[in-house]
Amino acid sequence: MARELVPLKVKILLKPNGNALYPDFNKLQIIKDSGMDWSFYIDIYSDGMGWHYDKTSGHLEETSDSPVGQQFGVLLLPDLFVKQAVAMFPNICSEITELECEKFYDEKAHVKDADEIIDNTVLESIKLKQELGLSLTKQQRAALEPNDSTPGIIKNKNKKWTDHKTLTNIIIKQKKKIIEK
Repeated sequence: MARELVPLKVKILLKPNGNALYPDFNKLQIIKDSGMDWSFYIDIYSDGMGWHYDKTSGHLEETSDSPVGQQFGVLLLPDLFVKQAVAMFPNICSEITELECEKFYDEKAHVKDADEIIDNTVLESIKLKQELGLSLTKQQRAALEPNDSTPGIIKNKNKKWTDHKTLTNIIIKQKKKIIEK
C-alpha cells in the first residue's frame, strides 16, 4: 500500500563541541502523544527511510546555500509531524514541494551514490566462463542487464528520486497553495 508522506527540510547546526544540533522534535505534540523518542518515531513512520543528508556540503564546507557550521537534511514524514515541526521551528524546518525534494535528493543527498550496484564475484565467474569459451546461462546473461534484479550489475534504484519513489511506494502529499484575494 502506498504511503502518503510530506518532505521536511531541516537545517542542522553544530553544537560548540562539534556534534550535530537537531531541533528538539520531542517537544512536538505528535511525539508526546506517541510516547516515543522522535528518532524512533521517524524510523517507524517514515518506514525506516530516515535522513537524506546534503552530501555536497557538510558542516565544515561553505557553499552558496550552506555556510560553515550548517548542513541540510530531508525527511519524509506524516503531514501532522511536518506541520507541527514547521510551526515550532520555523527558522529551522520547512515543508518543501515534491519538485524541491526531488532536486535535493538527486543533486545533494544522492549525487555521489553509484549508478549501479556491482557484484564482483558474480562478474568474475561470468568473465572466466566467457574466457573459457563457454556459453552463459540465462541467469548469467540477466546478471549483465542493469535493469534486471539478478545479482551482477544492477541499477541503483536509490540513486534517483523517481526510482526511489517507485521502489518505496511513496506518494508525496502536495502543499496546498494559498490563494490571496
